[in-house]
Amino acid sequence: MTRCAEYKSFLAAGALIAALWLGAASRAVAESRVVRFRTQDGWNLSGTLYEPKRQGSNLAPAVIMLPEPGWVDRSIYDTYLSSGLQAKGFFALNIDLRGSGNSLGAKVLEEFSPEEMEGIQSDLSSAIAFVSSLPGVDPGRIGVVGAGISSEYAVVEAAENSQVKAVVLISGTLSAKAKELLRVDQSVPVLGVVGKEDKKSFREMAEVYALSPNPSSDLLVAVGHGAVMFSHTKGLEENVIRWFEHNLQALGRETEVSFRSEDGWTLHGLLRLPDGADASAKVPGVLLVHGAKHDQQTYHFMAQEIAKRGMATLRFDWRGKGQSFVDGAKADQDEMWRDVKAALEFFASQPAVDGNRLGAVAATLACINTLQATLGDPRMKTVVLLTALETNDEVRRLLASSDVPIFAVASLEDNNYQRGSLAETTRLVYQLSRSKQSQLLMYDDAGRGSEMIKVKPELQPMILRWLDDKVQGIPPTRVAND
Repeated sequence: MTRCAEYKSFLAAGALIAALWLGAASRAVAESRVVRFRTQDGWNLSGTLYEPKRQGSNLAPAVIMLPEPGWVDRSIYDTYLSSGLQAKGFFALNIDLRGSGNSLGAKVLEEFSPEEMEGIQSDLSSAIAFVSSLPGVDPGRIGVVGAGISSEYAVVEAAENSQVKAVVLISGTLSAKAKELLRVDQSVPVLGVVGKEDKKSFREMAEVYALSPNPSSDLLVAVGHGAVMFSHTKGLEENVIRWFEHNLQALGRETEVSFRSEDGWTLHGLLRLPDGADASAKVPGVLLVHGAKHDQQTYHFMAQEIAKRGMATLRFDWRGKGQSFVDGAKADQDEMWRDVKAALEFFASQPAVDGNRLGAVAATLACINTLQATLGDPRMKTVVLLTALETNDEVRRLLASSDVPIFAVASLEDNNYQRGSLAETTRLVYQLSRSKQSQLLMYDDAGRGSEMIKVKPELQPMILRWLDDKVQGIPPTRVAND
Protein backbone atom coordinates (compact mmCIF):
# COMPACT_ATOMS: atom_id res chain seq x y z
CA MET A 1 0.00 0.00 0.00
CA THR A 2 1.31 3.45 -0.90
CA ARG A 3 1.78 6.17 1.66
CA CYS A 4 -1.08 8.09 0.04
CA ALA A 5 -3.35 5.07 0.26
CA GLU A 6 -2.35 4.53 3.87
CA TYR A 7 -3.22 8.17 4.61
CA LYS A 8 -6.64 7.85 2.94
CA SER A 9 -7.28 4.66 4.88
CA PHE A 10 -6.31 6.48 8.09
CA LEU A 11 -8.71 9.32 7.28
CA ALA A 12 -11.52 6.90 6.50
CA ALA A 13 -10.99 5.07 9.78
CA GLY A 14 -10.87 8.37 11.65
CA ALA A 15 -14.08 9.51 9.97
CA LEU A 16 -15.78 6.23 10.93
CA ILE A 17 -14.66 6.56 14.56
CA ALA A 18 -15.83 10.19 14.62
CA ALA A 19 -19.19 9.23 13.13
CA LEU A 20 -19.65 6.48 15.70
CA TRP A 21 -18.67 8.87 18.53
CA LEU A 22 -21.01 11.60 17.31
CA GLY A 23 -23.80 9.09 16.89
CA ALA A 24 -23.32 7.88 20.47
CA ALA A 25 -23.23 11.46 21.70
CA SER A 26 -26.42 12.37 19.86
CA ARG A 27 -28.16 9.35 21.34
CA ALA A 28 -26.93 10.27 24.84
CA VAL A 29 -28.47 13.75 24.63
CA ALA A 30 -32.22 13.94 24.09
CA GLU A 31 -33.72 16.28 21.52
CA SER A 32 -35.41 19.50 22.58
CA ARG A 33 -39.12 20.06 22.14
CA VAL A 34 -41.47 23.01 22.30
CA VAL A 35 -43.88 22.93 25.24
CA ARG A 36 -46.79 25.09 26.31
CA PHE A 37 -48.31 25.54 29.75
CA ARG A 38 -50.85 27.83 31.37
CA THR A 39 -50.11 30.26 34.19
CA GLN A 40 -52.25 30.57 37.29
CA ASP A 41 -53.73 33.82 35.95
CA GLY A 42 -54.55 32.48 32.50
CA TRP A 43 -51.62 33.21 30.17
CA ASN A 44 -50.51 30.52 27.71
CA LEU A 45 -46.70 30.43 27.71
CA SER A 46 -44.33 28.79 25.27
CA GLY A 47 -40.98 27.26 26.08
CA THR A 48 -38.30 24.89 24.88
CA LEU A 49 -37.59 21.82 27.00
CA TYR A 50 -34.28 19.96 26.94
CA GLU A 51 -34.48 16.53 28.57
CA PRO A 52 -31.39 14.60 29.65
CA LYS A 53 -30.85 10.93 29.11
CA ARG A 54 -32.63 9.12 31.93
CA GLN A 55 -30.40 7.26 34.41
CA GLY A 56 -32.64 4.46 35.67
CA SER A 57 -35.03 5.67 38.34
CA ASN A 58 -32.79 8.55 39.47
CA LEU A 59 -34.41 11.97 39.45
CA ALA A 60 -32.59 14.91 37.86
CA PRO A 61 -32.55 18.62 38.75
CA ALA A 62 -34.07 21.22 36.44
CA VAL A 63 -33.06 24.76 35.48
CA ILE A 64 -35.59 27.35 34.28
CA MET A 65 -34.23 30.25 32.25
CA LEU A 66 -35.91 33.64 31.95
CA PRO A 67 -34.87 36.06 29.19
CA GLU A 68 -34.40 39.77 29.79
CA PRO A 69 -37.68 41.50 28.87
CA GLY A 70 -37.28 43.86 25.94
CA TRP A 71 -33.74 42.63 25.23
CA VAL A 72 -33.85 39.01 23.97
CA ASP A 73 -36.34 36.16 23.78
CA ARG A 74 -35.91 32.59 24.93
CA SER A 75 -33.92 31.59 21.84
CA ILE A 76 -30.74 33.02 23.41
CA TYR A 77 -30.75 30.01 25.74
CA ASP A 78 -31.20 27.63 22.81
CA THR A 79 -27.74 28.77 21.77
CA TYR A 80 -26.22 28.92 25.26
CA LEU A 81 -26.69 26.94 28.50
CA SER A 82 -29.62 24.67 27.54
CA SER A 83 -27.79 21.94 25.63
CA GLY A 84 -24.79 22.15 27.97
CA LEU A 85 -27.00 21.65 31.00
CA GLN A 86 -28.79 18.82 29.23
CA ALA A 87 -25.49 17.07 28.51
CA LYS A 88 -24.62 17.26 32.21
CA GLY A 89 -27.86 15.57 33.27
CA PHE A 90 -30.15 18.54 33.89
CA PHE A 91 -33.61 19.25 32.57
CA ALA A 92 -33.47 22.73 31.01
CA LEU A 93 -36.55 24.85 30.26
CA ASN A 94 -36.29 28.27 28.67
CA ILE A 95 -39.51 30.26 28.34
CA ASP A 96 -40.91 33.31 26.59
CA LEU A 97 -42.44 35.61 29.19
CA ARG A 98 -46.03 36.76 28.81
CA GLY A 99 -46.55 39.28 26.03
CA SER A 100 -43.27 38.39 24.27
CA GLY A 101 -41.84 35.90 21.79
CA ASN A 102 -44.23 33.01 21.30
CA SER A 103 -46.18 33.82 24.48
CA LEU A 104 -48.17 36.73 23.02
CA GLY A 105 -51.62 37.61 24.26
CA ALA A 106 -53.99 40.54 24.01
CA LYS A 107 -51.23 42.93 25.02
CA VAL A 108 -47.50 43.03 24.34
CA LEU A 109 -45.01 43.19 27.21
CA GLU A 110 -43.72 46.61 26.18
CA GLU A 111 -47.19 48.07 26.92
CA PHE A 112 -47.57 46.46 30.36
CA SER A 113 -48.21 48.70 33.34
CA PRO A 114 -46.04 48.19 36.45
CA GLU A 115 -48.88 46.18 37.98
CA GLU A 116 -49.12 43.97 34.89
CA MET A 117 -45.36 43.40 34.93
CA GLU A 118 -45.76 41.83 38.36
CA GLY A 119 -47.60 38.99 36.63
CA ILE A 120 -44.23 37.69 35.41
CA GLN A 121 -43.89 36.20 38.90
CA SER A 122 -46.75 33.88 37.95
CA ASP A 123 -44.87 32.94 34.75
CA LEU A 124 -41.96 31.68 36.83
CA SER A 125 -43.99 29.92 39.52
CA SER A 126 -46.12 28.24 36.84
CA ALA A 127 -42.99 27.15 34.95
CA ILE A 128 -41.68 25.57 38.15
CA ALA A 129 -44.98 23.75 38.66
CA PHE A 130 -44.93 22.56 35.05
CA VAL A 131 -41.36 21.25 35.07
CA SER A 132 -41.83 19.69 38.52
CA SER A 133 -44.65 17.56 37.12
CA LEU A 134 -42.49 16.02 34.40
CA PRO A 135 -41.35 12.39 34.81
CA GLY A 136 -37.74 12.22 35.92
CA VAL A 137 -37.55 15.71 37.46
CA ASP A 138 -36.57 16.14 41.10
CA PRO A 139 -39.01 18.85 42.24
CA GLY A 140 -36.78 19.62 45.20
CA ARG A 141 -33.84 20.71 43.03
CA ILE A 142 -34.87 23.60 40.82
CA GLY A 143 -32.49 26.28 39.58
CA VAL A 144 -33.48 29.61 38.04
CA VAL A 145 -31.63 31.91 35.64
CA GLY A 146 -32.82 35.51 35.53
CA ALA A 147 -31.53 38.30 33.29
CA GLY A 148 -32.01 42.04 33.68
CA ILE A 149 -35.31 42.80 35.40
CA SER A 150 -36.33 39.13 35.36
CA SER A 151 -33.65 38.69 38.05
CA GLU A 152 -36.12 40.30 40.45
CA TYR A 153 -38.62 37.51 39.94
CA ALA A 154 -35.93 34.85 40.34
CA VAL A 155 -34.87 36.23 43.74
CA VAL A 156 -38.44 36.61 45.01
CA GLU A 157 -39.33 33.07 43.91
CA ALA A 158 -36.26 31.64 45.63
CA ALA A 159 -37.27 33.34 48.88
CA GLU A 160 -40.86 32.08 48.70
CA ASN A 161 -40.50 28.66 47.06
CA SER A 162 -38.38 26.02 48.81
CA GLN A 163 -38.08 24.07 45.55
CA VAL A 164 -35.61 26.68 44.26
CA LYS A 165 -32.14 25.75 45.43
CA ALA A 166 -29.84 27.91 43.25
CA VAL A 167 -30.15 31.16 41.31
CA VAL A 168 -28.04 32.75 38.55
CA LEU A 169 -28.53 36.48 37.89
CA ILE A 170 -27.24 37.89 34.58
CA SER A 171 -26.76 41.69 34.54
CA GLY A 172 -29.49 41.76 37.15
CA THR A 173 -31.56 44.68 38.38
CA LEU A 174 -33.08 44.28 41.84
CA SER A 175 -35.44 46.28 44.02
CA ALA A 176 -34.78 47.09 47.66
CA LYS A 177 -37.26 44.33 48.56
CA ALA A 178 -35.33 41.70 46.60
CA LYS A 179 -32.03 42.81 48.11
CA GLU A 180 -33.44 42.48 51.60
CA LEU A 181 -34.67 38.97 50.76
CA LEU A 182 -31.15 38.10 49.65
CA ARG A 183 -29.62 39.52 52.80
CA VAL A 184 -31.71 37.41 55.18
CA ASP A 185 -31.86 34.17 53.18
CA GLN A 186 -28.86 31.90 53.67
CA SER A 187 -30.44 28.87 52.06
CA VAL A 188 -30.07 29.71 48.36
CA PRO A 189 -26.68 30.42 46.74
CA VAL A 190 -26.64 33.15 44.10
CA LEU A 191 -24.24 33.53 41.17
CA GLY A 192 -23.99 37.01 39.68
CA VAL A 193 -22.76 37.34 36.09
CA VAL A 194 -21.92 40.80 34.80
CA GLY A 195 -19.86 42.64 32.21
CA LYS A 196 -16.87 44.58 33.49
CA GLU A 197 -17.78 47.73 31.52
CA ASP A 198 -21.48 47.53 32.43
CA LYS A 199 -20.98 49.69 35.49
CA LYS A 200 -24.62 50.01 36.56
CA SER A 201 -25.18 46.26 36.50
CA PHE A 202 -21.73 45.69 37.97
CA ARG A 203 -22.68 47.69 41.07
CA GLU A 204 -25.91 45.70 41.36
CA MET A 205 -24.23 42.30 41.04
CA ALA A 206 -21.38 43.24 43.35
CA GLU A 207 -23.97 44.25 45.96
CA VAL A 208 -25.80 40.95 45.46
CA TYR A 209 -22.57 39.05 46.09
CA ALA A 210 -21.86 41.14 49.19
CA LEU A 211 -25.40 40.76 50.56
CA SER A 212 -25.82 37.00 50.14
CA PRO A 213 -24.79 35.14 53.31
CA ASN A 214 -24.58 31.79 51.50
CA PRO A 215 -20.93 30.68 51.31
CA SER A 216 -21.46 29.25 47.80
CA SER A 217 -22.60 32.58 46.31
CA ASP A 218 -20.17 33.93 43.74
CA LEU A 219 -19.55 36.59 41.10
CA LEU A 220 -18.34 36.09 37.52
CA VAL A 221 -17.04 39.06 35.54
CA ALA A 222 -17.50 38.81 31.76
CA VAL A 223 -17.73 41.01 28.66
CA GLY A 224 -20.94 42.71 27.51
CA HIS A 225 -24.46 42.80 28.90
CA GLY A 226 -27.14 40.18 29.48
CA ALA A 227 -27.16 36.67 28.09
CA VAL A 228 -25.27 37.76 24.97
CA MET A 229 -22.20 37.80 27.24
CA PHE A 230 -21.98 34.06 26.56
CA SER A 231 -21.00 34.86 22.95
CA HIS A 232 -18.39 37.41 24.02
CA THR A 233 -16.70 35.61 26.94
CA LYS A 234 -14.80 32.37 26.45
CA GLY A 235 -15.54 29.77 29.10
CA LEU A 236 -18.45 31.68 30.66
CA GLU A 237 -21.06 29.09 29.74
CA GLU A 238 -18.91 26.27 31.12
CA ASN A 239 -18.32 28.14 34.39
CA VAL A 240 -22.05 28.76 34.92
CA ILE A 241 -22.84 25.10 34.22
CA ARG A 242 -20.13 23.96 36.64
CA TRP A 243 -21.60 26.25 39.29
CA PHE A 244 -25.00 24.63 38.80
CA GLU A 245 -23.38 21.19 38.99
CA HIS A 246 -21.81 22.03 42.33
CA ASN A 247 -24.74 23.90 43.89
CA LEU A 248 -27.77 22.12 42.43
CA GLN A 249 -26.94 18.74 40.96
CA ALA A 250 -24.50 17.80 43.73
CA LEU A 251 -27.16 18.33 46.41
CA GLY A 252 -28.33 14.80 45.66
CA ARG A 253 -31.73 13.62 46.77
CA GLU A 254 -33.21 13.53 50.27
CA THR A 255 -35.94 11.17 51.46
CA GLU A 256 -37.83 10.77 54.71
CA VAL A 257 -36.96 7.62 56.62
CA SER A 258 -37.82 5.96 59.93
CA PHE A 259 -36.25 3.18 62.01
CA ARG A 260 -36.60 1.73 65.51
CA SER A 261 -34.27 1.67 68.46
CA GLU A 262 -33.73 -1.59 70.29
CA ASP A 263 -35.92 -0.39 73.16
CA GLY A 264 -38.87 0.45 70.91
CA TRP A 265 -38.64 4.13 69.91
CA THR A 266 -39.60 4.95 66.32
CA LEU A 267 -37.15 7.57 65.09
CA HIS A 268 -37.68 9.81 62.07
CA GLY A 269 -35.03 11.39 59.90
CA LEU A 270 -33.82 12.39 56.45
CA LEU A 271 -31.46 10.34 54.30
CA ARG A 272 -29.55 12.30 51.63
CA LEU A 273 -27.70 10.49 48.83
CA PRO A 274 -25.47 12.14 46.22
CA ASP A 275 -26.44 11.75 42.57
CA GLY A 276 -25.26 8.45 41.12
CA ALA A 277 -25.07 6.67 44.47
CA ASP A 278 -26.56 3.19 44.28
CA ALA A 279 -25.76 -0.42 45.14
CA SER A 280 -23.07 -0.51 42.44
CA ALA A 281 -21.54 2.88 43.35
CA LYS A 282 -21.63 3.06 47.14
CA VAL A 283 -20.58 6.27 48.90
CA PRO A 284 -19.28 6.89 52.43
CA GLY A 285 -21.66 8.42 54.94
CA VAL A 286 -21.83 10.87 57.81
CA LEU A 287 -24.29 10.56 60.70
CA LEU A 288 -25.52 13.96 61.99
CA VAL A 289 -26.73 13.93 65.60
CA HIS A 290 -28.32 17.11 66.96
CA GLY A 291 -27.90 18.59 70.42
CA ALA A 292 -30.20 18.82 73.41
CA LYS A 293 -31.90 22.11 72.43
CA HIS A 294 -32.27 21.43 68.70
CA ASP A 295 -33.63 18.90 66.22
CA GLN A 296 -32.27 17.40 63.00
CA GLN A 297 -33.04 20.60 61.08
CA THR A 298 -29.98 22.22 62.64
CA TYR A 299 -27.88 20.27 60.10
CA HIS A 300 -29.92 21.26 57.03
CA PHE A 301 -27.11 23.21 55.35
CA MET A 302 -24.30 20.94 56.47
CA ALA A 303 -26.08 17.93 54.97
CA GLN A 304 -26.19 19.72 51.61
CA GLU A 305 -22.50 20.61 51.75
CA ILE A 306 -21.54 17.06 52.68
CA ALA A 307 -23.55 15.74 49.71
CA LYS A 308 -21.67 18.14 47.41
CA ARG A 309 -18.50 16.32 48.46
CA GLY A 310 -19.90 12.93 47.46
CA MET A 311 -20.97 11.59 50.85
CA ALA A 312 -24.36 10.47 52.14
CA THR A 313 -25.89 11.85 55.33
CA LEU A 314 -28.47 10.71 57.83
CA ARG A 315 -29.88 13.31 60.20
CA PHE A 316 -32.62 12.28 62.58
CA ASP A 317 -34.63 13.39 65.60
CA TRP A 318 -33.71 11.39 68.66
CA ARG A 319 -36.33 10.21 71.15
CA GLY A 320 -38.70 12.89 72.37
CA LYS A 321 -37.47 15.45 69.81
CA GLY A 322 -39.00 16.85 66.63
CA GLN A 323 -40.75 14.20 64.56
CA SER A 324 -39.70 11.52 67.05
CA PHE A 325 -41.83 13.06 69.80
CA VAL A 326 -44.51 10.78 71.21
CA ASP A 327 -47.19 12.41 73.34
CA GLY A 328 -47.18 10.97 76.84
CA ALA A 329 -44.03 8.88 76.37
CA LYS A 330 -41.07 9.60 78.64
CA ALA A 331 -37.83 10.06 76.74
CA ASP A 332 -34.92 8.98 78.94
CA GLN A 333 -31.96 10.92 77.59
CA ASP A 334 -29.53 8.51 79.26
CA GLU A 335 -30.75 5.90 76.77
CA MET A 336 -30.30 8.15 73.74
CA TRP A 337 -27.14 6.29 72.77
CA ARG A 338 -29.47 3.50 71.63
CA ASP A 339 -30.98 5.93 69.10
CA VAL A 340 -27.53 6.68 67.70
CA LYS A 341 -26.76 2.97 67.54
CA ALA A 342 -30.02 2.30 65.69
CA ALA A 343 -29.30 5.16 63.30
CA LEU A 344 -25.84 3.78 62.61
CA GLU A 345 -27.19 0.31 61.85
CA PHE A 346 -29.92 1.69 59.61
CA PHE A 347 -27.48 3.98 57.80
CA ALA A 348 -24.90 1.25 57.21
CA SER A 349 -27.57 -1.07 55.80
CA GLN A 350 -28.56 1.28 52.98
CA PRO A 351 -27.65 -0.23 49.58
CA ALA A 352 -26.05 3.01 48.33
CA VAL A 353 -23.97 3.59 51.49
CA ASP A 354 -20.52 2.14 52.05
CA GLY A 355 -21.10 0.83 55.56
CA ASN A 356 -17.36 0.48 56.17
CA ARG A 357 -16.65 4.20 55.75
CA LEU A 358 -18.75 6.16 58.22
CA GLY A 359 -18.28 9.26 60.33
CA ALA A 360 -20.41 11.26 62.74
CA VAL A 361 -20.96 14.86 63.82
CA ALA A 362 -22.56 15.36 67.23
CA ALA A 363 -23.41 18.34 69.43
CA THR A 364 -23.70 18.90 73.22
CA LEU A 365 -25.62 16.06 74.90
CA ALA A 366 -25.36 13.95 71.75
CA CYS A 367 -21.56 13.88 72.03
CA ILE A 368 -21.35 11.39 74.89
CA ASN A 369 -24.16 9.30 73.42
CA THR A 370 -22.55 9.22 69.98
CA LEU A 371 -19.19 8.20 71.42
CA GLN A 372 -20.84 5.47 73.47
CA ALA A 373 -22.72 4.13 70.44
CA THR A 374 -19.96 4.31 67.83
CA LEU A 375 -16.49 3.95 69.36
CA GLY A 376 -15.28 0.39 69.04
CA ASP A 377 -17.24 -0.07 65.82
CA PRO A 378 -14.71 -0.68 63.00
CA ARG A 379 -17.03 1.00 60.50
CA MET A 380 -16.65 4.36 62.24
CA LYS A 381 -13.70 6.40 60.94
CA THR A 382 -14.08 9.63 62.92
CA VAL A 383 -16.33 11.60 65.26
CA VAL A 384 -16.65 15.40 65.32
CA LEU A 385 -17.76 16.80 68.69
CA LEU A 386 -19.29 20.26 69.05
CA THR A 387 -19.11 21.01 72.80
CA ALA A 388 -18.97 17.77 74.75
CA LEU A 389 -21.01 18.17 77.94
CA GLU A 390 -19.64 15.25 79.93
CA THR A 391 -18.12 11.76 79.91
CA ASN A 392 -18.85 8.54 81.77
CA ASP A 393 -16.83 5.44 82.62
CA GLU A 394 -17.88 3.61 79.46
CA VAL A 395 -16.93 6.52 77.20
CA ARG A 396 -13.60 6.96 79.01
CA ARG A 397 -12.80 3.28 78.43
CA LEU A 398 -13.76 3.51 74.76
CA LEU A 399 -11.69 6.66 74.20
CA ALA A 400 -8.65 5.06 75.80
CA SER A 401 -8.90 1.94 73.65
CA SER A 402 -10.05 3.35 70.29
CA ASP A 403 -7.89 4.65 67.45
CA VAL A 404 -10.79 6.62 65.94
CA PRO A 405 -9.63 10.26 65.57
CA ILE A 406 -11.72 12.88 67.36
CA PHE A 407 -12.13 16.49 66.22
CA ALA A 408 -13.36 18.33 69.33
CA VAL A 409 -14.53 21.96 69.22
CA ALA A 410 -15.66 24.23 72.06
CA SER A 411 -15.72 27.87 73.16
CA LEU A 412 -13.54 28.97 76.07
CA GLU A 413 -16.20 31.10 77.76
CA ASP A 414 -18.85 28.34 77.65
CA ASN A 415 -19.93 27.51 81.20
CA ASN A 416 -22.93 25.61 82.49
CA TYR A 417 -23.96 26.36 86.09
CA GLN A 418 -24.58 22.64 86.71
CA ARG A 419 -21.65 21.12 84.78
CA GLY A 420 -19.05 23.88 85.00
CA SER A 421 -16.72 24.69 82.11
CA LEU A 422 -17.84 22.92 78.94
CA ALA A 423 -14.57 23.93 77.33
CA GLU A 424 -12.80 21.77 79.92
CA THR A 425 -15.12 18.78 79.46
CA THR A 426 -14.47 18.99 75.73
CA ARG A 427 -10.73 19.27 76.36
CA LEU A 428 -10.91 16.19 78.59
CA VAL A 429 -12.46 14.11 75.78
CA TYR A 430 -9.61 15.15 73.52
CA GLN A 431 -7.01 14.30 76.17
CA LEU A 432 -8.56 10.87 76.76
CA SER A 433 -8.52 10.01 73.07
CA ARG A 434 -5.93 7.39 72.21
CA SER A 435 -5.68 8.48 68.57
CA LYS A 436 -2.66 10.63 67.77
CA GLN A 437 -4.68 12.18 64.93
CA SER A 438 -7.26 13.70 67.25
CA GLN A 439 -7.45 17.49 67.30
CA LEU A 440 -8.84 20.15 69.62
CA LEU A 441 -10.08 23.58 68.53
CA MET A 442 -10.91 26.22 71.14
CA TYR A 443 -12.67 29.45 70.19
CA ASP A 444 -13.38 32.71 71.97
CA ASP A 445 -17.05 33.75 72.08
CA ALA A 446 -18.30 31.09 69.65
CA GLY A 447 -21.36 29.87 71.52
CA ARG A 448 -22.21 26.23 72.06
CA GLY A 449 -22.78 23.10 70.01
CA SER A 450 -24.03 23.45 66.43
CA GLU A 451 -24.56 27.18 67.05
CA MET A 452 -20.78 27.58 66.68
CA ILE A 453 -21.13 26.80 62.97
CA LYS A 454 -23.23 29.95 62.53
CA VAL A 455 -21.08 32.14 64.75
CA LYS A 456 -17.79 31.03 63.15
CA PRO A 457 -18.33 30.68 59.35
CA GLU A 458 -14.93 29.07 58.86
CA LEU A 459 -15.82 26.15 61.14
CA GLN A 460 -18.05 24.26 58.72
CA PRO A 461 -15.42 24.17 55.94
CA MET A 462 -12.91 22.90 58.53
CA ILE A 463 -15.31 20.11 59.51
CA LEU A 464 -15.92 19.25 55.86
CA ARG A 465 -12.20 18.98 55.15
CA TRP A 466 -11.79 16.79 58.22
CA LEU A 467 -14.55 14.46 56.98
CA ASP A 468 -13.00 14.36 53.52
CA ASP A 469 -9.71 13.28 55.04
CA LYS A 470 -10.92 10.81 57.65
CA VAL A 471 -14.01 9.32 55.99
CA GLN A 472 -13.25 9.57 52.28
CA GLY A 473 -9.48 9.40 52.52
CA ILE A 474 -9.00 12.60 50.48
CA PRO A 475 -6.09 14.70 51.76
CA PRO A 476 -7.13 18.32 52.44
CA THR A 477 -4.79 19.67 49.75
CA ARG A 478 -6.80 17.83 47.10
CA VAL A 479 -10.18 19.20 48.15
CA ALA A 480 -11.70 21.86 45.88
CA ASN A 481 -14.74 24.15 46.17
CA ASP A 482 -14.46 24.81 49.91
